[in-house]
Amino acid sequence: MAKEIRRRKCLVTREVYPSYELIRFVCMPDGTIVPDVAAKLPGRGCWVYAKRKILEEAIKDKIFLGFGHQVLSIKKKKTSDIEELEEVDDKNIKNRRVMVADDLPDLVEKLLLKRCLEFLGLANRAGNVISGFEKVRATLKSGKTKVLLTACDGAENGRSKMCQGLDDLKVVDIFTREDLSRSNGLDNAVHLALLPGGITKSLLREISRYKRCRKTVIN
Repeated sequence: MAKEIRRRKCLVTREVYPSYELIRFVCMPDGTIVPDVAAKLPGRGCWVYAKRKILEEAIKDKIFLGFGHQVLSIKKKKTSDIEELEEVDDKNIKNRRVMVADDLPDLVEKLLLKRCLEFLGLANRAGNVISGFEKVRATLKSGKTKVLLTACDGAENGRSKMCQGLDDLKVVDIFTREDLSRSNGLDNAVHLALLPGGITKSLLREISRYKRCRKTVIN
């Protein structure tokens, strides 16, 4: 029986998505709003669709600010996350400080990059990563996988040779050689093939979140 996909409501768009397409945020006891990209921090949180434009909109429209005040005004201890902003009727609200960093989207981007590389390392240890030009090329030609990770700062002709004659490839080119090498314990990783598997599926989901939250990409 397939595992049921957990779904959450975005506090900005008010639409419901699979939780792996959103980012959870929590309000710390001191009023600081922090991203919880692994969705494991305690306390009441909120969920926002993982897209840089949406994160910037949440800051501009003071969504995070309202979320923080709502969390801090709740007297009874509750654990469920907040899906709707409510008007806070609290006389202490003027004296309460909720801190939302202007560079919050940049922090989210950094955390998601770190998480992607951690998952890539896990995939490598699980035997789902193939490295070396000839091995990667042979793996792709055999049809064992259609997923290629290629360094964004790698030689263009090398990438062309790798992809020549191969159709329907999913090419991910958002990581540097240093990123790919460090996460896999290699000296100079330029091309990596990802074999199918549960950890690969999770990695691709993390990559999707990261791509949408990068400053350099316009969605």
